[in-house]
Amino acid sequence: MEIYKSEIQTIYYYEDKSLMKVVVSPNTEYIGDEIYQEEQWAEVALIRKYLPSKLLMNVQDLQYTLPPAMQEWTVENIGMPMIQLCLKRAAYVIPKDFYAQLSIEQLADELPSLDFERQMFQDEKMAMDWLLKS
Repeated sequence: MEIYKSEIQTIYYYEDKSLMKVVVSPNTEYIGDEIYQEEQWAEVALIRKYLPSKLLMNVQDLQYTLPPAMQEWTVENIGMPMIQLCLKRAAYVIPKDFYAQLSIEQLADELPSLDFERQMFQDEKMAMDWLLKS
């Protein structure tokens, strides 16, 4: 079920799978840090509300390259709270854009392990299959 939509992303929640899916739109090339942060806060609010254990981040069409300061901000303000709240697994469908892909990989590497698994994929079906396996 669709629970959020903006020009930047669409978020779905599947209660029966305890799964939240975020699909980033290609309209992200010039969003800048402020809009990026606003969208991340919206995501965290929904995670607090629904408490999914699994997250599928389809950032395949992401055009925005996260600068190092935004990567750190995301880990501290978004990643850590989501892991502490409920997330056990996250799958990333990586961007086609090389620089956006590199920034997502660096961001994922900065997240602490704790009791949390993450994996990168080229397509959504493979990511979903991995997330839903026991």
